[in-house]
Amino acid sequence: MKKDKKNKQEQESFEALSSEELHMLRSRLEELGEDRSVIPPPESRKDLVAQHYVKHNKPKVVVVSVLAVSFVLVVALLIALIVGVVNRRNKADYVFYFGEEEVEYKYESVVINDVLYVDMNRFAAYTGMTVSGSAERMKYLISDDQFLKFENESEYFVINGVKLLMPTPAYVKDGNCLVPYPVLSKAVEMGVSFQLESGKHIVRIVRKSQMVEDKEIFDAIAFSTLMFDQPAQIVIEEHELDMTYSLDISAVEAYIDPVDNERFLVLANPQHPVGPDYLPGTMERIPAKWCKKDMQLEQTALVALEAMMEAMAADGITDVYVTSAFRNYQYQQTLYNTYLNQEMSKGLTREQAEKEVLKYSAKPGTSEHQTGLCVDFITDSMNNNLTNAFEGTAAFMWLSQNAYKYGYILRYPDDKKDVVYYNYESWHYRFVGRTAACEIYEKGICLEEYLELIAQ
Repeated sequence: MKKDKKNKQEQESFEALSSEELHMLRSRLEELGEDRSVIPPPESRKDLVAQHYVKHNKPKVVVVSVLAVSFVLVVALLIALIVGVVNRRNKADYVFYFGEEEVEYKYESVVINDVLYVDMNRFAAYTGMTVSGSAERMKYLISDDQFLKFENESEYFVINGVKLLMPTPAYVKDGNCLVPYPVLSKAVEMGVSFQLESGKHIVRIVRKSQMVEDKEIFDAIAFSTLMFDQPAQIVIEEHELDMTYSLDISAVEAYIDPVDNERFLVLANPQHPVGPDYLPGTMERIPAKWCKKDMQLEQTALVALEAMMEAMAADGITDVYVTSAFRNYQYQQTLYNTYLNQEMSKGLTREQAEKEVLKYSAKPGTSEHQTGLCVDFITDSMNNNLTNAFEGTAAFMWLSQNAYKYGYILRYPDDKKDVVYYNYESWHYRFVGRTAACEIYEKGICLEEYLELIAQ
């Protein structure tokens, strides 16, 4: 009794088949006929519903299937693309081949204003060129008459002494030099081939060579202006600056060629007085080995001076020393009045005496000595008389050929009296930093002319 009741409860717990499910069941029984032994295991009701839906909604099922497959394919393609982008080289970067050497550059480091540039120092190293110059000016030599010269952001460059206009400037900074690829590839007439695969961002620079008795012999390299179609070429006189040093300057080069070069270009003359309150930067005493009395000089100028004096001594010139350096406004006032009284004692009026004194001494506020950047040299042979007899000394000859390497210039040249306001002083040297000193020396100009030049 209890068993029958339990079976009845279990039967009642099953949900009755829907008309749709009954229809599917009858269809399958009809397909099997009388042989019920091959009836497969019963499927779930969900499977039966799904089969029925597919049978009666084939177009919808096809569309859904196509969309599902498409979605899977799109996802797979995106994954493949992402993996490919991550794994391959950034196509925006450039690869330069200097012979067999491969060098990769970031796009923004060699493409400036949509123009491709070449690392000139790499090119020079690969081709065996000699490099000289300063922080913002570089010269690359194959020989004395085969050279290229570039200046930072200048519209001109120089090939073998010929000055030409560039469509875009070179960039020279701290001894690094970027040159427009179109300019360099045109300037090199012989010995080097250039190939630009722009679509792949690849540049191939290869030295040309020939095999002679199983030995590779490189062709000579030559520069030329022939590929530059410029009707007006400005021919300028060029002489190579000798940048060799008697002693190692690596420890003090940052002082000789300071990055903040502009602050050493202060002008002090009758047209540009510095005033009674002007003081230089950090001042230090000049070591007693280079002077015979207590004197000071601006710190950077002093380090450069010491390097120059050491080099002079190493070259055998040991009788030269500093006789005047920094002088403040009050000291210059006293000195000027002393000279004025001396001239007036000769019977000159004050106006006449002032005119005479100004030929060799500055009014207070207009003296370069107040800048703390200049020195007066003298030698033992001059008997403490500061005159142009210094011009006949070995020290003067050495300074004439080497002072610019240490950032110093002859401040009052003989042929610039009308520009610098003072007579020729062969003993007076001024620190301006190596960058400015090289250009002033090479162009044969004075500080006033240089300041006008860079202001243009």
